[in-house]
Amino acid sequence: MVVFIDIETSSLYADIGRLIVAGFLKDQEETFFFVENPQEEKSVLENVVEYLKKVKNEKIYVWNASFDIPFLISRCLKHGVEAKVIMQLKIIDLLKFSREVLRFSSNRLDDVSSFFDIEKNIKVTGRHVQKLYEEFLSGNKAMKDEIINHCRDDLISLSKIYEKVKDLVEVWENKQRNSLF
Repeated sequence: MVVFIDIETSSLYADIGRLIVAGFLKDQEETFFFVENPQEEKSVLENVVEYLKKVKNEKIYVWNASFDIPFLISRCLKHGVEAKVIMQLKIIDLLKFSREVLRFSSNRLDDVSSFFDIEKNIKVTGRHVQKLYEEFLSGNKAMKDEIINHCRDDLISLSKIYEKVKDLVEVWENKQRNSLF
């Protein structure tokens, strides 16, 4: 079994931004943890950590682990939420795989999806999420669906890319583990 994770945040930096939503896709089952207001970020992070404890023995695939994982850890530390389980996860970064194994002019999730003919909504991107969240916090509750749909779209694209390259990813993972460097 494999798990896919994607997060949306209000900034690229955890010291000035917040988690907005963490999404998971496991066996076609979607789970989203949405921060309804900034004061709830701690409890949402606690829920994310509890979810991760349940799947910690599974491989967890992400696009750009160097962003998602440190962001989650940093926000947990900010709120005093135990982050140890995050460090214990079996994380496989498909962006890193793409950069090391494939040869594309762009390794953005949208562009790699396009290469593989994976339909993706490019009208809403991660750059739009902060503005959508501000609108949500100002009372436009429909923006929550927009944000979650963007997260869902990223998760589905991630899972479809994985399906296209999974045999190569497995070999790449083994080489990573056996590398001395």
